[in-house]
Amino acid sequence: MRSDLLRLQDILDAMAVVAEYLPVDQAVFDADPPLQSHIYRHVMIVGEAAWSLSKSLKAQHPQVPWKQIEGMRHIMVHDYFKVDWYIVFITARVHVPAFKPHVELMLRTVSSSSSNLQNP
Repeated sequence: MRSDLLRLQDILDAMAVVAEYLPVDQAVFDADPPLQSHIYRHVMIVGEAAWSLSKSLKAQHPQVPWKQIEGMRHIMVHDYFKVDWYIVFITARVHVPAFKPHVELMLRTVSSSSSNLQNP
């Protein structure tokens, strides 16, 4: 089982891919199915890794919209045939970057907790 620390890093890595490859213009995104798939996969990784974080970590960060993140992940994984590409684009453009500061904060918290446990 992957630790919260590794899952948070997975989220940041996926966010970096989204930030690097997502075009500013939705028309460019809509016209490029391989790009759509690439962005889709990395938004899904963000959701999957967030879904798999420990309940205790999520409880410490109630300001994060966990239900919405997990709901999007569920649709992407299980109801892929219902995916609305506009929602994927907006999620990648608006919501993924908005989630990043929360992930960075959690990562700092988890990292410092881990180092405190290793160096009493």
